[in-house]
Amino acid sequence: SHPFSGTGNLVKFAEGLAKIDVQNQVVFLFDNDAEGLDAHQRLSRLTLPTNMRGTMLPELEAFRAFPAQGPEGLRTADINRRAAAIECYLDLNVGDYTSAKVLWTNYKKTLGVYQGALEYKESYVKEFLKQTPETIADGSYDVSRIEAVLDLLIAECTAIAVGRRGLAAR
Repeated sequence: SHPFSGTGNLVKFAEGLAKIDVQNQVVFLFDNDAEGLDAHQRLSRLTLPTNMRGTMLPELEAFRAFPAQGPEGLRTADINRRAAAIECYLDLNVGDYTSAKVLWTNYKKTLGVYQGALEYKESYVKEFLKQTPETIADGSYDVSRIEAVLDLLIAECTAIAVGRRGLAAR
């Protein structure tokens, strides 16, 4: 429901902003999956001004041995850079599902890996949106993985600010 859905459109949007010399500080954040990796690599080939940065959701240890369903059945797999979209960073121990798992969907020939998606990802988003400041504060909803995303965003924004200050001092 946003105007630049899909990784390809986000890369084009970034390229357009860089060309028109937008002065806003911008972080382009890609999922930690095969599509996000491919788009992040394309963005990395662009020359972005110091007020713009591209990054991917952080790789997490919890994703190194994650349940994944594919042609060979249910196995554990490292889903970093293959299937860890933003929904994987939510609390996956909520809802009516026995255990979260990724379903391998399509093969990314350019990267030589399969792309996957979290099964029932919409339900995890709905559960997240139901949370209140109280459920977050009392720990009944696990925010540890989404905190890693926020830490990454803060670090990227800080790097932009430091880079801009460094240019101003010259």
